[in-house]
Amino acid sequence: MKYLIATHGEFSKGVIDSVQLIIGEDIAIDYFCMTKSKSSEEASKEVKRYLATVKEEPLIVLADVFGGSVANLFTEFLLEGYDFQLVTGVNLPMLLNLFLSEGSIEERINNSLEEAKRGILHVNACIESKGGVQD
Repeated sequence: MKYLIATHGEFSKGVIDSVQLIIGEDIAIDYFCMTKSKSSEEASKEVKRYLATVKEEPLIVLADVFGGSVANLFTEFLLEGYDFQLVTGVNLPMLLNLFLSEGSIEERINNSLEEAKRGILHVNACIESKGGVQD
């Protein structure tokens, strides 16, 4: 299994560092950074080269923003017939769950999406709803 985290700016590098800090460096995670200096043509060529190197292995691409330029770029490759899974909204709970879980690719992705949603909370509201804040 191959993993590629694809984001705007250098976010993908940072989130990989965080994952490896928590679970170790045993999992090979690649990254793609869409930077100000990279044209869309350059980005497309870079992705095409990368996909050519992994076409024999199952690949999960995790992008930052649905509808953003990075996710749209990878969606174009899906529409051209490339075979990989594309998931958007990448965050740390999602990645930890994905890398530490077992099961089919679909099960792991679905469980990771649920974990990502559970990890998004307004803590102040949780405290208030449980009576944790005294006025």
